[in-house]
Amino acid sequence: MALYTAPITHRPEHDGSTLDSPHVTYFLAVEYASDAWRAMLDKSCGELLPATDLGVVDVSGQFTKEMFVGEATAEVELAHVGTSSIGFRVTIYQGGQQCAVITTVLAQLADGRTRSRPLSHEQRTALERFTQM
Repeated sequence: MALYTAPITHRPEHDGSTLDSPHVTYFLAVEYASDAWRAMLDKSCGELLPATDLGVVDVSGQFTKEMFVGEATAEVELAHVGTSSIGFRVTIYQGGQQCAVITTVLAQLADGRTRSRPLSHEQRTALERFTQM
């Protein structure tokens, strides 16, 4: 399991405005979880498995406590390694309390991005480093 710590902040809307509410919307929490697994993937795999070569297969979230903009910590786990897919479980905490668990399954895409491509031995070895962080 790897730890990711960064503040959760509102991102500008398409028109450049920001929200005034301190409440974190579900999609902002999913973006935060994506930032967390991507940072850990970059750290463990680098160019061997760039996030841009992955396509989202499934995203799910369970929210147990309201989140607010500000400091947060995420525990990032590599939950699944398949033939061409990987799954991450990101548990988000604020103030020492669990707020959400967001799981994401991604598949490595082949050229043309219309089908998946199996993970290589080198990619699997790099993913093993993820579990040792």
